Amino acid sequence: MVYEALYTRGRPKTLSQLIGQEHISNALTRAISSGRLSHAYLLVGTRGTGKTSTARLLSKAMNCDRVHDAQLAGRPLDKKEIPCNKCDSCRAFDSSPDNVEFDAASNRSVEDVTRLLSTAYLAPLRARIKTFIIDEVHMLSFEAVNSILKLIEEPPPNVAFFLATTELNKVPMTIRSRCQVLNFRLIPPTVIAPYLLTLARRLSVGLQEEAAKKIARLAEGSMRDALTYLDQCYAMADKEITLDDVNETLGLISDENLDEIISAVKAKDRTAVGRAITNAFRSGLSANVIAESLITRLRDIEFDMLDGGNKNFVELDNFIDALRKSAVEMNGSGIPDIILEMTLMKLAAPIQNFVMPVVSAPISSPSENLDAGRKIFYDTAEKLIGEVADARFIRDKAVVTGFINETLTVAFKSKFYADMLVKAQKDFEQLAAQVAGKTIKLSVVVDEKLPPPVLNNMTEPARSNLANSMEILHAVDAVKINN
Repeated sequence: MVYEALYTRGRPKTLSQLIGQEHISNALTRAISSGRLSHAYLLVGTRGTGKTSTARLLSKAMNCDRVHDAQLAGRPLDKKEIPCNKCDSCRAFDSSPDNVEFDAASNRSVEDVTRLLSTAYLAPLRARIKTFIIDEVHMLSFEAVNSILKLIEEPPPNVAFFLATTELNKVPMTIRSRCQVLNFRLIPPTVIAPYLLTLARRLSVGLQEEAAKKIARLAEGSMRDALTYLDQCYAMADKEITLDDVNETLGLISDENLDEIISAVKAKDRTAVGRAITNAFRSGLSANVIAESLITRLRDIEFDMLDGGNKNFVELDNFIDALRKSAVEMNGSGIPDIILEMTLMKLAAPIQNFVMPVVSAPISSPSENLDAGRKIFYDTAEKLIGEVADARFIRDKAVVTGFINETLTVAFKSKFYADMLVKAQKDFEQLAAQVAGKTIKLSVVVDEKLPPPVLNNMTEPARSNLANSMEILHAVDAVKINN
């Protein structure tokens, strides 16, 4: 036997089973009892909130024999009776040629709609009312919408239309103004979780309450999504669905791991933060998912604090705001992991403003060591150009000021260019070792009074001649004067 998914088994059979949409089920019950049903309904709401299920219930109720008898007798109906699901009409509903369901997302042309509605003017074969359920009506083309418009404006007798959409703004006003609009709300987690527990008991499925609450939060107001998640966990779990089963099956980070990160940040312990976020990354989850999970967890903590009467939310709000900003920054970034790590590190212990120390780097007198250092630097810089985008700027703006004990000292007039070499320091030292045939250590300094690089890197007497020329001409650009 083919397995039937939970979201089809959990579909409402009567209006009383329409979970989370009591404002709609109550209104429809009164309309059906009094016989004041419209010929056209527009059902609006996000996915999985019960639009198509309600359309089917209404379609079935319009043809239900018991509902019809109650209307003739003037007897008020209860939601549990609509429809009865026992009469011949209800039992034959799924196979009835008078109940037509149409997916406008995949059949959106005017030819598709014309072919569908060609039977609208014909009398029903078996039922009292011929019903047309059109899902995702906003996907229809302009011409297709116009072909429906005339039918809805002047409907044939014994025909009813149910138009479902997730985007009301895309439905033309000409259609909206001719239909009764039913607005479906997002279903709160506090409503979804108890229903999941009830459904699990009815199906003899073991489900822990914490697991049900986690699934309800993940569903984001969609009952169908909640049932799909439950079905997936049921297929993978052993005997009972636990919170760990939900996390593992749906690829989520555990609350324990999230609490470990939060506790480390609150304790201002950077080491513990690094350890906790590393554990989170080992689970294989992306930085975006971890950040979103942290925000959700902090939100839950804040609501728990509200219930306990605690109103000191300053630290918690700052935490959430920082994560929210980092989540935006991570979108489209090539280093989302680092962004999240640095955000958490700053929350644990804010970084002081970093200023590169300004070290006086006097011009060394020419020596064999300094000339050797210059050769190593410029040979290495040429190799670095092929690997680092900013290497050409490093080469042109650098001044070799010392080469002692295998330590190469390079000075810059601007901290901006010095930072470029600091970022590429590891690559530079590896290439320099290849050039020199020995280990080379790099020391980067900044000297705002440093003369132009071209002057420092020249040997005597060329350097003295260029310096004298610059003084005579009152020039500042040594490169142009040298050229």
